[in-house]
Amino acid sequence: MKYKVCVVTVTYGDRFHLLKQVIDASFNEGVHKIIVVDNASSENSRNQLKEYEKSLKDKLKVIYLDENTGSAGGYKRGLEEAYKCEDCEFIWLLDDDNKPLENSLKVLLDFWDSLDVENKEENAALFAFRPRKSAFIQIKKLITIENKTNLTHIRNSFLGFHIKELHKKVYRYLTRKIFKLEKPTPYNAYNQKRSQFGTICDATYGGLLFHKSILKKIGYPNERFYVYVDDSEWSYRITKTGGKIYIVLDSEIEDLHLSSYENWDSKEPGSFLAKGDPFVVYYSVRNDVVYKLDNFVDNKIIYFINLFLYLTIITLINLPDMKNAKIILKAIRDGYKRRLGKVDFLNNRLDKSKRVEVLDGKIK
Repeated sequence: MKYKVCVVTVTYGDRFHLLKQVIDASFNEGVHKIIVVDNASSENSRNQLKEYEKSLKDKLKVIYLDENTGSAGGYKRGLEEAYKCEDCEFIWLLDDDNKPLENSLKVLLDFWDSLDVENKEENAALFAFRPRKSAFIQIKKLITIENKTNLTHIRNSFLGFHIKELHKKVYRYLTRKIFKLEKPTPYNAYNQKRSQFGTICDATYGGLLFHKSILKKIGYPNERFYVYVDDSEWSYRITKTGGKIYIVLDSEIEDLHLSSYENWDSKEPGSFLAKGDPFVVYYSVRNDVVYKLDNFVDNKIIYFINLFLYLTIITLINLPDMKNAKIILKAIRDGYKRRLGKVDFLNNRLDKSKRVEVLDGKIK
């Protein structure tokens, strides 16, 4: 391969069966080296990983951590290792369940070669498409159908809700509830593709490819975010400092395991926020509040109007089963006061197995 590409991934829990598929597929794509951060995974998974590391010798390097540091801490450690590695020219971030599909890396590197951007090593990053994720499906629709090729967050919105978009959401909701119309199938539904790429303001870790010199400009993930939105805050630094993140739709990654959010079977707006896992709800809301206030809010009056309306709507829709009301309010207060870091007050709410799944997990 023309470039030396190093994959950085973070694993946790008992997920070696997923991680191995990612490693094997990455090497099939021509990846030069893989760095795995073992974020205090289970004994079974760690033992299998150690044996696999021995079989691959210098091609696979595993960093074993005795304490789970969250996605922010894990990826920070992996990126630090990749940056000082002479065998790493480009870094490709993949979650431990992100299996690259055939030619996904070649498509990204061909796009890189065609990209005419000044000093692109420090000003550009590429992002692969993940067709099983609802957020990515929406991005593809906006690019290929609505021809919106420069996507960003709506200013002063709260968790993606803005009063100016309310009529559209109400129409879609009533259409489903009254006329019982299902959402159109997103796959292979774009017969007239206007573009095969667009730019996005931020990205998840999984799928992001960049020259390692960009780290000199944007630094490393903020460990105080712990889990959720840490990837958005970190990747947005590329855009914030004048660079661009290009999502390349022809480069595809398969998500082998969907998060608890993606598997939530209720269609009621805000149902996961109202009744879903409190760990996910707290960290995602708190960190999103911090991220958006620091970067996308220039009118706090509008922001708090959107906040109040959104919480009122999801409360009315999800009554009487609004289990996470106190968690949401605390998350908003902590976010507004910039109280970041790992919290302990949630530890007694769930049994140990659930804590492992959520504290180590991430909405990918």
